[in-house]
Amino acid sequence: MLYQAVAFDLDGTLLSSNGTILASSKKAIQLAREKGVKVYIVTGRHHTAVRPYYAELGLDTPVICCNGTYLYDFHKDEALVSNPLPPQLASELINSAQAEGIHVSVYFRDAMTYEQLNPHFERFLKWVNSCDESVRPNVHQVAKYQDVIDQGTTVWKVLISDPDLQKMQNFVKKLPLEQVSPEWSWVDRVDITHQGNTKGACLKELLKIEGIDPQKTVAFGDNFNDISMLEFVGLGIAMGGCEQEVQDKANKVIGSNNEDSIATELEQLFGLA
Repeated sequence: MLYQAVAFDLDGTLLSSNGTILASSKKAIQLAREKGVKVYIVTGRHHTAVRPYYAELGLDTPVICCNGTYLYDFHKDEALVSNPLPPQLASELINSAQAEGIHVSVYFRDAMTYEQLNPHFERFLKWVNSCDESVRPNVHQVAKYQDVIDQGTTVWKVLISDPDLQKMQNFVKKLPLEQVSPEWSWVDRVDITHQGNTKGACLKELLKIEGIDPQKTVAFGDNFNDISMLEFVGLGIAMGGCEQEVQDKANKVIGSNNEDSIATELEQLFGLA
């Protein structure tokens, strides 16, 4: 078999536009795993926001979270590889964004937090509360981010969002790129992590641990934060309808995340029945 592993981005890729995994994708992934193919999730999400899908697929592999900030093992409840934001840098990012009226959320070691709700988090909380309690993501309000930072809690990422795209672009342009890695995870949202964190870099570490050749790995993605991963593997596949720049960096472009395109591709790649 030419390929030994498959890495999936979640939002916009493995997840349909209503936030579910298509039945066809689930079936194809299960058949591929039965053939010995390793399946990995590589996402901008916090690990607790991955858990519902991880359980649904019955996976047992480590998960790449927050755009490569850490490699998380659910079974050990530990980060196998990590590069969090230093406390002082996290505080500076939070303060500068809030000073410009940009909404901030902070992803700490075990939870996604907010000081104030915005429309994005209101929608997110509806999904969170719909999840079974056994796999429900950990999302809650805090009085002040600084209080949590002062307790020595690990900071994975600072998420900023604002409907004013120009304001966001101007803020990102001023970020100290020698210290941070900003990734646009949606049209109005930017994930800010410690410098050097990318999906591709963390996937490199994961495949090294797993003893798998990157050239024998397939990756599916749809957004700018997926480019490093798509370029790193032997076969990078972009979802149809994503930004042209992402498509240009992929080896192949398939149908959208709302069609059976992933299942069809897996069937062809692995000769699934």
